[in-house]
Amino acid sequence: MSDETEKMDAILAAIPWRCFHCDFITNDPAEALAHFGDRDDGEEFKPICKWWDRLNEDERKETLQDTIRELNKGADENMRLLTHIEGLEHQVGSVESDIQGYKPFKGCRSIYDIFCLYDSMEGRALAAEERLKSLEKEESCSQK
Repeated sequence: MSDETEKMDAILAAIPWRCFHCDFITNDPAEALAHFGDRDDGEEFKPICKWWDRLNEDERKETLQDTIRELNKGADENMRLLTHIEGLEHQVGSVESDIQGYKPFKGCRSIYDIFCLYDSMEGRALAAEERLKSLEKEESCSQK
């Protein structure tokens, strides 16, 4: 990042957010996000101060309960994905011992290592074929 960009970022970070509806002021990006939301392009994305005060007590409870339900759904999905990731990590961990159990791959620790080994083998095989053709050509020329 250039010095100019760093200076501009510092200036922007020093300027507080201020809501012209309720005079809420903050320098904390998380608080600003909670108050203003993450979008500013439609009626449904009003700052919280514009719609929360209009709700009666039952509507506030319902809104809060809906938000809690959504958060719980997200937490459940995160836990499901975490469990899936742990299973995949376990599978990957066992692959290394499987790879090393096959004699030609003893020095390999990953699929990438195996590909590199095969590339090397293929290169040596191609070089050997070319050398064999060259020797056969030399031999046929010397026999003439």
